[in-house]
Amino acid sequence: MKKNDAKEVLTKPLRHIAFIMDGNGRWAKKRLLPRSAGHKAGVKNIRNIVDECFFTYDIFACSLYVFSTENWNRPEKEISYLFNLLKVFFEDNIEDFVKKDVKILVSGDLEDSRIPKEVLDIINEAKARTSLCKSHIFNVLFNYGGRREIVTATKRIVKDIEEGKIGVDDINESSFGDYLYSSELKDVDLLVRTSGEERLSNCVLYEIAYGEFIFNDEYWPSYSKEDLKNDLIKYSSRNRRFGGLKNE
Repeated sequence: MKKNDAKEVLTKPLRHIAFIMDGNGRWAKKRLLPRSAGHKAGVKNIRNIVDECFFTYDIFACSLYVFSTENWNRPEKEISYLFNLLKVFFEDNIEDFVKKDVKILVSGDLEDSRIPKEVLDIINEAKARTSLCKSHIFNVLFNYGGRREIVTATKRIVKDIEEGKIGVDDINESSFGDYLYSSELKDVDLLVRTSGEERLSNCVLYEIAYGEFIFNDEYWPSYSKEDLKNDLIKYSSRNRRFGGLKNE
């Protein structure tokens, strides 16, 4: 799609889009394949959608819910497979992200002792090698939970107050956001969840306060550029009032 055509699709400001990439297992089951095949297909689809967001629609930031704090409840074999997919994804894409000036952020509890060292190493490498990139931000929500993010931010604030770095009166909605995992991204404008499920699942609870929701019936591995286009058209048709009145 040409840039001019993309501008006709996305007619409202959209700085930060987030995806709950749901439906990998059901995609595989529908095809009589193991769940691992669904996860592999899901990871393969990430660049298709992220690149379309960045380089066709010029969306600044894209967040993907890759592994939640609740996902530790899954079978150990599946968790290990997911971690390996993430490791390989970074290994295969870091260099290209550098060339395309895309900064990689990883938001979540990275101090969890259950995370394998080799996964933490590649995460740190990805963040370090893209730290100076400025055109776009690719934010991976890994070992992430919205409630834990808010609790962690609160603990950081309390610590700074105790150490005399800030005062209680310094805390407001804006400054609280500075203590979140991905403080430089701020609010999510649009959250897309695939697979037809209609719930947040503990994702970006603070950041989505004024965001729009779109629930797409496609499973994530099947979610296409055309699906993204249609969702952006829906988003552009919304009247975002932020508590005020527009055209009424």
